Amino acid sequence: EKKIEMKFGHEAEVIISLYKIYGNKCINLLKGFFAFVIIDLTNENIFSAVDRFSIKPLYYVNDPKKNLSIFTSDYSVLIKNNLIKSDLNVSKIIDYLSLARDFNNSTIYSKIKKLPASTYLEIKKNITISKKYWYPFKNKVYLNQKLAFDELSKKIQDTIDLWKISETPISLCASLGVDSQILNNFFKENDTDVNLFHIPEGKNIFFNYHKARKISLNQNKIIKLLNKFTKKTYNPFPLAHSSSTSLFQLYDHIKENKFKVTFNGEGSDELFGGYSRYSKQLKFMKQKKKFSDMLISTYKNEIDNIKKYFYKEYSYDLSKQISKRIDSINLKSKNIENKILEFDQITFIPVMIQRHDSIGMFNSLEVRPPFLEHDLVDTINSMPTNLKFKFNESKIILKRILLEKFNYKPPKTKLSTPNIFNKILENKQEINNFKESIFYGKLGSFLNSNQIIKQISNVQKKNEIFLWRIYILSKILYKY
Repeated sequence: EKKIEMKFGHEAEVIISLYKIYGNKCINLLKGFFAFVIIDLTNENIFSAVDRFSIKPLYYVNDPKKNLSIFTSDYSVLIKNNLIKSDLNVSKIIDYLSLARDFNNSTIYSKIKKLPASTYLEIKKNITISKKYWYPFKNKVYLNQKLAFDELSKKIQDTIDLWKISETPISLCASLGVDSQILNNFFKENDTDVNLFHIPEGKNIFFNYHKARKISLNQNKIIKLLNKFTKKTYNPFPLAHSSSTSLFQLYDHIKENKFKVTFNGEGSDELFGGYSRYSKQLKFMKQKKKFSDMLISTYKNEIDNIKKYFYKEYSYDLSKQISKRIDSINLKSKNIENKILEFDQITFIPVMIQRHDSIGMFNSLEVRPPFLEHDLVDTINSMPTNLKFKFNESKIILKRILLEKFNYKPPKTKLSTPNIFNKILENKQEINNFKESIFYGKLGSFLNSNQIIKQISNVQKKNEIFLWRIYILSKILYKY
C-alpha cells in the first residue's frame, strides 16, 4: 500500500485504514459518534458517513453540472460567504414549526442537504448513492425480564468504561432525574473521577451533591448568549425547543471552569418512554387509530397555527402533507410501544441531539451522550416494553436499577426548565426587532405578517411553541 503522507489524528488514521481494507463496510466497525468524508483519488470516489443518530452532523451540496461537492459540519459558513444561494425550503420550515423532526435529507435551504442519521453517501463519477446502514429495531430477539436487569446494568457499565476515555478531565451535567443519576452512580461504581455541574431543582440531593458546582440560571445572560449564537448560525433546529436555552449558560459555565468534555443523559427519553406525551399516544394507538393520525393529533396546536398563519398556497392540505412524511418512515416494529419509540429514535433524536453538539461546540465543548451508544441501544430495544414504559409510568427498569443497586429514588415530579420566552417578551427592544423582522424579513413571503405581529403581544399556551420557533427563525434569518 502507498504510505499516507499527510499527518492525521489517531481517529482519522484508524478510519482511513479501515476504509482501505473494508471500503464502505468500515462504518459497521465504528462505535460512538462521528462524521467524516474520505476523498479516494485512486477510485475517484467521495465517501462520507455519520454515526447512528447523527450526533455529529454532516451537511453537503452536490452539483454535478458544476462538478462541485461541498461537505461541512456547519452549513452556516456556506450562507455567510455566499457560496450557496440562500433560497428557503418552505417544506422544511413547516417540518420545523410543526413536529420539529428530520424526515429526509433536506434543510431549510433548498440547495443544502443533511446526511441522515446512520447513513453513508458515495459520489462516484457524478453518481450519488445513499444507503442506511443501521436500524434501531432490527433486532427481534427479546430479553426476558429476569435477564434484562443484569444485562442492562452490564451494558451501561461497559458503555461508560468505553466513553469515559479522555485526555482531559470529564464533567457530567447532573440533575435530580433518572438519566443523569444513572450515569452519576455508574461513574461512582467505576471509581471514575467526574466533576458534576447542576442547576438546583428544589431540596432533593444525590450522590456527591455537596461537590457539584451549582449554577443559578440568569435569564439576561442566557438571552445575551442566545443572541450571540443566533448571529453566527443559520440553522434553527437546535433551538426548536425553548428548553435548549438553559444549555447556553450550563455549557458556558462548564467551559469557564476549563472543561473540554461533558456527559449528559440525552436519548434516554426516546429509549425508555420518558416523555409525558407517550401516555396520550398509547391511548390513541390502543384505539387502533392510524399511526400518522396519532401524531397529527399530538401536534395539533402547532399544525393548526401553521394553517392559521401561513398563506394558503403553502398550508393547503397540510395534515395530508405531514401524514405523507410520517408514513415515509419505514418502521420495523410490530409492537405499538416500540413503534412510538422507534419513530422518535429515527426522526426526533437527530434533532434533539444537535442542540448539544451546536451549543457545545459554540463553547468549545465536546458533549457525550452515552445512552446513544448503539450497542446499548440494541440491548434496550430488545427488552420487553413493560420494563420501559406504560400508561403513566416511564423508565421503569432504570428506576429499578437506581433503587435496588444505588438506593436512589428520583423525585416524582421534575421541575421544568425556566421559560425565557416570557422574559424576552418583556424586552421592548427585542420585541420591536421581532416584529420588524416579521414585517420586512424573508418570512413575510409565506407568513401573514400582520396576524403574527398581533399575536406576539398576546402569547398563549396554544401558540407559544409556534411563536417561539418563529422567533428563533426570524432571528437567524434577520440577524438581530
